[in-house]
Order: sequence, then structure tokens, then C-alpha cells
Amino acid sequence: MLVVIFAIHLQRPGRLAMKSLSIAIACLLWQPAVALSQDIVRATDPFDEHVLERSQVSTEIVMGVMLTGPGGDGKSPILGMELPKAWVPPQGESPAMFCVRVTSKDGRYASTNAYRVMPGAKTGLRRDIDFPSEKLEFLKMREAAVRVTRGDCHERPNEFALALWSAEEAPSEFLSVFLNAGGQRAAVASDDYAAHCIDETEEAGLKYTARCKFPVAKLNRGGSTTLYFTVNRNRTAEHFQIAVVTPEP
Repeated sequence: MLVVIFAIHLQRPGRLAMKSLSIAIACLLWQPAVALSQDIVRATDPFDEHVLERSQVSTEIVMGVMLTGPGGDGKSPILGMELPKAWVPPQGESPAMFCVRVTSKDGRYASTNAYRVMPGAKTGLRRDIDFPSEKLEFLKMREAAVRVTRGDCHERPNEFALALWSAEEAPSEFLSVFLNAGGQRAAVASDDYAAHCIDETEEAGLKYTARCKFPVAKLNRGGSTTLYFTVNRNRTAEHFQIAVVTPEP
């Protein structure tokens, strides 16, 4: 690129050429700085995704925590999230990590990738996440659950951010938590809310069988909200909880 720039200068001497040369050099020097200033950078390389002939049994319970629906409407999904301030390291510190897991409802598609949050990253509403999938045609026609969790992908998930998946769908008034409940009845609750989860059991839907809807208005914006779940398995109630962390409004 530098050879081309100097060739232009030699062919067209004068003030105009020097001005063009200065602008070109400024753009050349500026471009790497833009690349380095990205707030969210994929740490897993190459991108990790798999398509299986058959679904595999999973021990995970919480498959997705989402502000949009699971897609499967023929449109290419666009991965995004609401980045909480608590997940952003201060300037001068090392990048922080979070993990994104996408699982199709039929269990045939799965991707697990780690991302770095740069110090001082911008928080707030939708932040697109790099998702260079080669299986978008496959995903277009399949519902999927997405979860964004704090820390490395090998860590046990404790904090969940709000994930976005559907390309043209506006964020819902309800948060959807997709559970691998094994076709059993489930319920969600907080300190001032309780509701039964929707049974979404299907013969081809092996990865999540319940959708628990929680009002977004009841989330502690700019902080953490603890959600409590109950799944009835073989007449025994199984209890667990997760923390959902949101950015400031």
C-alpha cells in the first residue's frame, strides 16, 4: 500500500498530492488503532461449533437466558448481549472473560466460545458479538437457546447476562429462561414474583423443554437479580438459582 501511495505522489506533484498523501498515511495509521479498540474480542480461535447427526444427552439445566425468542423463523440470527458494567474491568487492568453457548433445540447444533471484555468497554443496550458461524443456513430453521455467562467457558456458570439472538426481533418485555427440565413441570420465582414455566416438550426437542418467562421490569437494572427455579423430578422438587446481571438503563 505504501508503494501505491508514493507512486501517486510522484505522478501528481504539488500541494494537492501532498494533501492526499497526508490523508492516506493518516488513514493507514488510524486503521490498526480502530481494530485494537474493539470492546469485545473473541478469544476462542478457531470458532468452535459442531453439527451432530444425533443429539447428545446434556447435564446442563439452564440452556438460555434471552431477551429475544429462539429464532428458527428462516432468518439468519445475529448474536448480541446487554453488557453489564460489573463485567467490564477498569482501565489499566487485564481483560475479563465471558462465555457464549448456543444450543439448538433439537440438540444437533452446539457452539461454545470465550470472549474478552476490554478495560473501559462501553456498556448498555445491544452489543453485537462476533459469531462467524459457517452453519447459519442450518440455524435459520432451528430454534436455539443462547446463554452468556461470566468467566471462562470451563467455569461453572453463576452469572448470566441478557442474550439476544433473533435478527429483527425487538427485545421482549419478558426474559425467557430455557430449561432442560426433562419434560417435567417447572416454575420460576423472585422475591416478589412467581409463575409456572411453559412446557415446550417436543419429540425432536431434546435440549430444553421449559421456557420460564420473567418480567424485565422486575429485573434490578444496573445490578443483579436472583431467580429461583423449581423442577419436579420423580415427585421430588429440585431447587436451584441463578443471578441475572443487567446494565444500567
